[in-house]
Amino acid sequence: MRLYPAALVTLSALLVCGHANAALKVLGEAADSDFDVVTTVGETRTASFSGILEPVTGIGISTRFTLVTGDTGGGTGPWALDVVMTGQSPGGLVSAPFNPIGGDVTIADFPLQNGAGVYGAGEVGDGMWSFIFSSDSPQAGWTYGLRNVTHYLLGDAPDVSLLFDATPDVAQEWDRPFFIEGISGQGPVAYHVTAFTVDTSGVYELSSVLASGSNHFTFLYENSFDPNDQLTDLLNYGLGNGFAQNGDPQGTSSFDSILIEGRTYYWITSQWAFFSTIETANNSIVGPGAITVLAPCASDLNGDGVVDTADLGALIAQFGTPGTGADLNNDNIVDTADLGILIGEFGAICP
Repeated sequence: MRLYPAALVTLSALLVCGHANAALKVLGEAADSDFDVVTTVGETRTASFSGILEPVTGIGISTRFTLVTGDTGGGTGPWALDVVMTGQSPGGLVSAPFNPIGGDVTIADFPLQNGAGVYGAGEVGDGMWSFIFSSDSPQAGWTYGLRNVTHYLLGDAPDVSLLFDATPDVAQEWDRPFFIEGISGQGPVAYHVTAFTVDTSGVYELSSVLASGSNHFTFLYENSFDPNDQLTDLLNYGLGNGFAQNGDPQGTSSFDSILIEGRTYYWITSQWAFFSTIETANNSIVGPGAITVLAPCASDLNGDGVVDTADLGALIAQFGTPGTGADLNNDNIVDTADLGILIGEFGAICP
């Protein structure tokens, strides 16, 4: 059961950009077993793909990084930042190296769910692929592990962009995470939550900008968000204080992640610290598919102020039909995707 307070979302524009081949969509995926990577040796994994109809221009991965052996006392590595991945196509072409890090650079367990374009003209996708894992900081005795692994082949797609403003709400506060490993002592602070889905699996860029250049933080949760259970389902985040791993300037919080069709995401725009000025952020989500913002407490189907078994019963009664109110992702069918949204909001108190 997850709780998230309702928040208003102001949409300023929904744009389909005209330039093609900017975003990356998922063309195929293959699950893998858990494995470890000795940083001085590396590890090669293989996966067979079939039915890939479009040129492959990128690779991606969904996994959880964990430290197996290393300098845990000094906290120097190996970090999630050190993971390096390359792909070898069935034709034998080895890709440019790819670092799947999103936002975290600690030795704590961290979900890596990202992809990048690594082939120029595109490769044939069908056949046996090799995925080679190494480290950009190999040290004797350092080993990292990857758990719950899925490999992705990616292809070009036109950008789809969603632009909106987000202002942290002083009526709802939380103690925000401090990286992936704990809770900050800078709170409680105000936040704004945007729940959304995507209709195409692929790499999406989330960017949040304060015009003043002041510090702020954004966090992305997958499947559920509970402001009192801040580390559960935390997928990624972006520093907005000028010290982001990807070099973002102060006032900009940005990161990329592979987002999966049919799952619900919660993007939190957070005040940095209790003493920070609350400002409106200009937020954007850019990726290969349409982004649908979900109304706050969309799953409160009977309007009684709580998402509970009564709402679940109403959704089940409309299952398999276009639905009246129970089509939560607006795809004209009440199905498991809508059920997933309701489960993610189950127990929510809706003012």
